Amino acid sequence: MATPINPAGKVKLAVTVDDLLMWKGMPWAPGYNAPSVTATFLEAFKRNGVRGVYAFSSTAPANDQPELLRVFDAWSDKGHLIANHTHYHANLNWIDEDRYIRDIEETEEIIDKWSQLAPVKYFRYAMDNWGDTQRKYDAVDAYLKRTGYTQAPVSVWFYDTEFLIAHLRATMRGDQQALAWLRERYVQTALQQLRAHAAAARIVFGRDPVYIWLIHGTPIAADCLNTILEEFQAAGVEFVGLDEAMADPINRDHAPMITPRFLNHIMKWAELKKVPIEDCPPAILKEMDLVVPIDGLSAAEVMTKVFKGLSDEVGGRFFPKMY
Repeated sequence: MATPINPAGKVKLAVTVDDLLMWKGMPWAPGYNAPSVTATFLEAFKRNGVRGVYAFSSTAPANDQPELLRVFDAWSDKGHLIANHTHYHANLNWIDEDRYIRDIEETEEIIDKWSQLAPVKYFRYAMDNWGDTQRKYDAVDAYLKRTGYTQAPVSVWFYDTEFLIAHLRATMRGDQQALAWLRERYVQTALQQLRAHAAAARIVFGRDPVYIWLIHGTPIAADCLNTILEEFQAAGVEFVGLDEAMADPINRDHAPMITPRFLNHIMKWAELKKVPIEDCPPAILKEMDLVVPIDGLSAAEVMTKVFKGLSDEVGGRFFPKMY
């Protein structure tokens, strides 16, 4: 029997998904694309009784492929929901507040027919970075409040996109042994990070909040999401909707922390309270570039090319994620 997330009883968790279209310029592993990954996600949700999942997706990939937006039809047709995640997925650390707000408005014009179906108008910051200066944070926060958005933070993640390029290389080479290893570690990391985040949350807050969990619409996620959801349930997770999670005051209260670092909601509060989170970021990430190495396809090379390209398109000053 799986080790429970909380030995005292069940924990509630809202599943959220970012970037069903991935990001403009990001290569897809052979045999995968946005429609196929979306279909696999929808089947996993159906099998595990996960309902009303909000997808926060940048929309710039549809600039050149407008047919990609059909995945939002598929998503909505199954009772799931669409919300704003900016158009270019340019980090607020890289650009000024006015350009960032224009990016929010650009994607809202694109997703309007789907976002209107949602009972709440949610927004999630790209990379969940809320700005590296107080001025940026205040300006965007004021805009969101003025225009009726509710900010949906991430309280638990497991660095899932760090597996993406290793999976791409292994798929390109058809290395089944490497793929099996990656999938196993990906699932293990999802479980380990949920346990670690939850243990820290109980110290910081004195209880389990309703967790807001993030997974991205990537090929390796399509391979593993059903197994993760099954393992979560075996470990005492009860799936709930984002609206229930956002009713928890812990998720509504912003951590008083302005930082360029790549920290989610629980990580910020843990940092402020000086509570360590075990193996976070997970040590396994250091092994990713050792998996089926291919010249020019290290994670740093691919991710820098993609995200610097997005930053350049909006006139930003790119720098990599800061842990």
